[in-house]
Amino acid sequence: MPDTDRTRAAPMRRGAAVLSAGLIANGMGHSFLLIVLPPLGRQLGFGDVQTGLLLSLSALTMTLTAPIWGHLCEAWGRRRLLLIGLAASALFPVALAVLVDLKTSLVLSSGMTFALLLGLRLPLAAAAGGLNPATQAFMADVTSADRRAGGMGLMGAAFGVGAIGGGMLAMALGGDNVVLALGLVAAIITGATAVLWGFLPEPARPAAATTDRDARRVPLARIWPFMGITLLGITVYSLLQQVIALRLQDGFGLAPDASIRMAGTLLMASMVAKIGSQIILVRALRGPPLRPLVIGILCTAAMMLLAALAPTVLVMGVAMAGIGFGMGFLFPGNLAAMSVSTGAGAQAKVAGINGLAVGLGLAAGPLLGASLHQLSPEMPFLVSTGLLVALLILAWTGYRLGRRSPDGAGRSPSDRGAATGAHNANTLSSTEMPS
Repeated sequence: MPDTDRTRAAPMRRGAAVLSAGLIANGMGHSFLLIVLPPLGRQLGFGDVQTGLLLSLSALTMTLTAPIWGHLCEAWGRRRLLLIGLAASALFPVALAVLVDLKTSLVLSSGMTFALLLGLRLPLAAAAGGLNPATQAFMADVTSADRRAGGMGLMGAAFGVGAIGGGMLAMALGGDNVVLALGLVAAIITGATAVLWGFLPEPARPAAATTDRDARRVPLARIWPFMGITLLGITVYSLLQQVIALRLQDGFGLAPDASIRMAGTLLMASMVAKIGSQIILVRALRGPPLRPLVIGILCTAAMMLLAALAPTVLVMGVAMAGIGFGMGFLFPGNLAAMSVSTGAGAQAKVAGINGLAVGLGLAAGPLLGASLHQLSPEMPFLVSTGLLVALLILAWTGYRLGRRSPDGAGRSPSDRGAATGAHNANTLSSTEMPS
């Protein structure tokens, strides 16, 4: 890249690093709340179903509002939605801490506390629904087509690091002083919001993003296979979280408390391996996004089959780490393939619609996993292996559709992504991705 282009790209390199800090903070808050809310709900006098309803309605609200935010992101810009989303994420821990204190002081009843918490959570979840589409669109704006998967991997790795941090914070303070922990989470996210306010630039987009009707159109005819990969991939991912402890109990004879501890260990190993593969994706792997997608599918399918046939807990642990490693390639590769098949003016729109597929997968996975486990402890893993083979077929279909499309005849999705303006002066090249 010429020196002048490097000079122009420098703010975008800093922007990607600043955005990563925001994603780490948001991941920490998200993970902490998922871990702490169920036992905290009991302390506040909520039934387990009430707490589950709170979490489910929050996730549903974020899912349903994501397409709306995707459209607004194209009009308002990436930076504004990122700030709105992070500010909303910072406000909820503050509200929860205040309500916990009021309930503990006997100022509020359990019913009133739940009603207030639900009334606060849903609008804040709706406001946070723009984070994901805005983040994906930002990464699409600042990465070249051959590094798009690396940009999406950076996004996933940052959130994963934050999720691990949130789990560690829950272990350290979540039981003894939850109000202090909630205040600390809110302070961290508020600090990240302030950093984004001061240092995050609005990425410049090609002129086609606002002037070319085709560039602003959602290309459903080209991207539907990648939407299918999102749906089935997230279904498999959420299925695993549902059945891993059950598999340890019924397949290996572990006691309930031991199975819970071991399941947490295996899921953490999977998360660490996933972050590791995403770091490799960011720093080393270049080329068409279908490459990491296919690598991820094949690796995940092989490890899923190993998990189905695992004779010992140790082998099961190896398989879970391998599944995490493969998914670290699979999901960023899929997002990148979807992104480079989309015009510069529809990146956030497509990310928002893809959020619907994520929500459906998160809803379908636990139910499918529990149903399959009734047949045998190995069945969820065997069916997941079959679903991953279906992902390979969808990836090939997406590749073929990209080559046959009128505006991309004879070119792969990554080639067409470059043609839609991915290589502009503000784009990060393969040697300039932040670590």
